[in-house]
Amino acid sequence: MRILANYGHKNNGDTYSVTFETVGDVPKEQADATVDELFRMAKAAIERQVNPLPKSQEVSAQVKEEIVVHQADGADSPLPPVGNKPQIKEPNAPATKKQKRFIARLAKERGQFIEGLNDLTMQQASQTIDELMAVPV
Repeated sequence: MRILANYGHKNNGDTYSVTFETVGDVPKEQADATVDELFRMAKAAIERQVNPLPKSQEVSAQVKEEIVVHQADGADSPLPPVGNKPQIKEPNAPATKKQKRFIARLAKERGQFIEGLNDLTMQQASQTIDELMAVPV
């Protein structure tokens, strides 16, 4: 199943838009939750562009994100769970190739380095993706 979420916002003559896409095995009963999560992420991304953090908070947020991302070795994240995400059937199974490729791409785009990428479980990979998505590009 392929799910796209397009979100746009106009602010004082400026137009902001973002598209999030998920492709893969999303059960029909979890499609609504997946769509809601994609729109929540899209809205948050535009909100960060329209109302950026002051420089002092921005630096603090970046440091916090770097610490969280480096905790992908199995430690619990200090960030609370986000939204109503679908449950992972086998959270302790090894991360999929698709997850690892996506993490590598997100990390590269955000100037991050993920240690132990090949050792992540599906749950850890999902959490790492969420954390990387929260880091501004």
